[in-house]
Amino acid sequence: MAENFIIGWQEWLTLPDLGLPAVKAKIDTGARSSALHAFLIEPFGSARAPMVRFGVHPIPGRLDVAVFCSAPIVDRREVMSSNGEKETRYFIRTPVTLGDRTWPIEIGLTNRESMTYRMLLGRQGLRDDMRVDAQSSFRQPKLSYKVYRGAPRQKAVRRALRIALLGNGLAVPFNQKLADTASERGHTLEALELQRLTVEFQADAGHVLLDADTLPHYDAVVPRIGRREIGTAAAILRQLEIMGTRVLNPAGAIATACDRLGTAQALLRNQIPQSLAAGPADGPAPILADHLLRVLVAGDGAIAILMQRGDKLRNAGIARHRAEQRLAEHAAVALGLGIAGVDLDTSGERPLVAAITARPRLGTFARASGIDVAAAVIDAVEASIHTGPRRRATHDA
Repeated sequence: MAENFIIGWQEWLTLPDLGLPAVKAKIDTGARSSALHAFLIEPFGSARAPMVRFGVHPIPGRLDVAVFCSAPIVDRREVMSSNGEKETRYFIRTPVTLGDRTWPIEIGLTNRESMTYRMLLGRQGLRDDMRVDAQSSFRQPKLSYKVYRGAPRQKAVRRALRIALLGNGLAVPFNQKLADTASERGHTLEALELQRLTVEFQADAGHVLLDADTLPHYDAVVPRIGRREIGTAAAILRQLEIMGTRVLNPAGAIATACDRLGTAQALLRNQIPQSLAAGPADGPAPILADHLLRVLVAGDGAIAILMQRGDKLRNAGIARHRAEQRLAEHAAVALGLGIAGVDLDTSGERPLVAAITARPRLGTFARASGIDVAAAVIDAVEASIHTGPRRRATHDA
């Protein structure tokens, strides 16, 4: 028969999936459920897959040290707090490690700022073979708050993101593919219809309203807007940037990309060879189809290159066009675009940038190249927020 696993009335533990490597917890068999200190508790996601985001101050008395987490919601129920008051809490399910043991537990989120212990481990969180020695402490190995030193420099913990898709809704097939890809990775992507959004200014702050309600916080926004919507979209995107949302194509970058002269000036400033500045004033110079390459850039790299063959666009293969790949990437960076379509003129001795758009036809690139463009876009979102290890996919078919 296996020996009992002995723990004291206070122990150090780890919540690895939440990015909390050291938490000092009180073991309380008088409490039915477990609880974790949390602030800025915000539910998000769909009714089918609800999520919650929250912050944790893991070190008592140190409000300057904060770890932000997210997890699926498993329940929302009323709990009697230690002061005898009833409180409705969100419950999550996550692994806990104590000593050499790891097992899943349910934890209720509540503000324990005034409590000595940032976590309480209740009897439902204990395994059958665990025994609590109420007369001793730290029967399992001790940890240290020193692990939080230089936390911003530590490897980021993968967390669920709340992503907004600004523009046409999910009825567009590629947009639905984006939403499905985000969901597969544990994120939530919500479509925001531009005509339902407005910017409201107060004396000391600005807000984005969805109909009459204040828009919740989004980690990132992917603009999918038409040319006629740029003016309105720019105001929304600027306000979201001010509010701390990561915008893959910022308002200023979109405005520059829509201005042919501004685009040419940005490329000249960065010494990028181009044909825009030398073209006619009323538009870019025509390019024979055989000398046109269309490049899709997402995040920090080109993911697809297309060429015209007959009446169809076909995959040209990045491996065969390294110089063109680098040129397109530099052009996108020069304009500050996280997602860009770059047309290249290859009729001369060296390739030239002929056009840049902040509104590339992502579905067209996906169909013509056979590449999972939706995955590349979500890669770019994750990398921009540093959610965790970067998936460096091979985008060459």
